[in-house]
Amino acid sequence: MIKIGHIELVNDPIESASAYFSTQDPQNTRLFCSNELDIDTARSIIDESYIASKGTKQILIAALSYNLYAQNALLKVLEEPPSGTIFVIYAKMKSLLLPTIRSRMPIINHAKAQRLPHFPISLKTLNLESIYQFLKEREKEFNNPLLKDEIQSLYLDSIKYGLSFSNKETQLFEKAISWEDQYESTSNIFAVLLLLVLRKKKQQLNATLKN
Repeated sequence: MIKIGHIELVNDPIESASAYFSTQDPQNTRLFCSNELDIDTARSIIDESYIASKGTKQILIAALSYNLYAQNALLKVLEEPPSGTIFVIYAKMKSLLLPTIRSRMPIINHAKAQRLPHFPISLKTLNLESIYQFLKEREKEFNNPLLKDEIQSLYLDSIKYGLSFSNKETQLFEKAISWEDQYESTSNIFAVLLLLVLRKKKQQLNATLKN
């Protein structure tokens, strides 16, 4: 069986990969780091994997987020890896990687549980004006490496505030995490979620007043 390499789950992918790289022979180790692994970086990784070296070559790949097209490009070389080349992929969560990549490489979990910060807007003060200001600040933002954490924070803050969501509404939060891979802006993603939360907040208030 050909050894492809492995996936490492860590709290800080770039820092962990850089620290490991500093202990290795630079002649046989290559490091590719980026906030988002894009298609150009993936092509550079593929090109590097076919360059011969003395002994086993390690290719370290670290990113805060992984573009869908870049992953599909890498998948081809992971399916038929060049002889003598091992890939180590660093990520914060396995869900950032395609199932087809995860199924081909063993996963080593070094990540430590971290407490999510609260969402930037307090549920107590959430209204149309605060939503507008938030979206305006984020309107030109794409490829936010903290998007998943912020979506989870919004959902958890909403639950703690006492809001309840249907299965369909809960799934909307889950789907929103993948929208950025479809080149949707951060502001558009949160416009959908924040308006949903605001509507649920108003429903809760109306129900309280009726009682």
